[in-house]
Amino acid sequence: MKAYYENIEFWHLITLPIYFVLVYLILTTFAKRILISDNKYINLHFLGLLLFYLAIGLVDYKIKLIPYFPDTNLFTRILETGVTPHNQSIGVKIGYKFLAIPIYLISLKSIFNYFLFNILFFQLGLIFLAGAFNRTYGIQDVWVQRFYLILAALAPSIVVYSFTPLRESYFVLALGLFFYGMTGKYKLNYFLILGVILAGILRIQLLLYFFIIVGFQYLVQLKLSRKMVIGLILVLFPLFFVALNYLSTSILNIPISPESLSLFRNVQRMNYFESGVTYPEVDWRTWLDLILDFPGLFFQFLLAPFPVIIFIPFWTKLAYFADGLYLLFLLFICLTFIKNIKKYSLWLIYIGVYVGMSAFFEFHLLGAVRHRLPATLLILSIAAQALAYYLPKYKWIFRY
Repeated sequence: MKAYYENIEFWHLITLPIYFVLVYLILTTFAKRILISDNKYINLHFLGLLLFYLAIGLVDYKIKLIPYFPDTNLFTRILETGVTPHNQSIGVKIGYKFLAIPIYLISLKSIFNYFLFNILFFQLGLIFLAGAFNRTYGIQDVWVQRFYLILAALAPSIVVYSFTPLRESYFVLALGLFFYGMTGKYKLNYFLILGVILAGILRIQLLLYFFIIVGFQYLVQLKLSRKMVIGLILVLFPLFFVALNYLSTSILNIPISPESLSLFRNVQRMNYFESGVTYPEVDWRTWLDLILDFPGLFFQFLLAPFPVIIFIPFWTKLAYFADGLYLLFLLFICLTFIKNIKKYSLWLIYIGVYVGMSAFFEFHLLGAVRHRLPATLLILSIAAQALAYYLPKYKWIFRY
């Protein structure tokens, strides 16, 4: 039996319906305020989603359905004891401890109730991301957000990590808050600030990503010609690089240079080498070395666990394999929409920047699947737009 199921009490199951109703009311309330008006569907969608997830959780309690990840024991002990080992990152010692432990106490130390909060944070993050996409492109078609919510509900990573005491649900919430805040009417708002704070205490690397995205957003809002944009980039790039290097050095203690990035990857690779799923060693002495390796790293991160520069018997890793197949499905939908995809170039930049940044730092093939989740959620938006555009004749399936 999994460690977090060992202390299950009968009264945990008795309180489950109360928390179920609470989570349902919170989700539908936020969805109706953030998303395009579609109240009847929203009510049915989140009721069906919670029942679906509840069934998965109860089955997993009796039959091992959700994988048991290596970090699970650590996070389970932190929840149950409130003690964080000193050798953990700031994201664990501060972010997880001061977010997850209070939630666990509010859950009455019931792992089932805690998982309902996990689901809540995942779905709130998705609602905010859908709202941000609607704002960015003036989406008025409810089918776009319906397809988005459906695709997200079926995403293997979201299902799996909803039932583990890891940090992914908090990451998704931070991502959703940031994007929703960034696309708001006012430059500085509560959503943006809260998203940045959550990212800062959970995974500091996200702050670098947010910094770049805000820069792109302001550049786009200037509404300059293409020549002006290219000229501005050429002029500002040195200043931008100095600022980014300062942040990377201050926050991650990693200067942005071929040698430092190479050293970081190779040291981490040695620590996890026995797992058998680390990336190959790199030897970056010049920027040209890094540029030549970048395409392989980019697509290996994006398509993990499938082979690009490294091969493992990926079909034996069922959860990772399912997530990879699902991403290929989403990418296929997006490719069918390629003639119309230019309109969503800004969103594609957001995806590309995240994958590109992560690819430089990633050294573990299965870790790539886990860390790719934010990019997957951004891809979902374009896939949902494609489905709403191409499949109107199937909409009758969803009528009620």
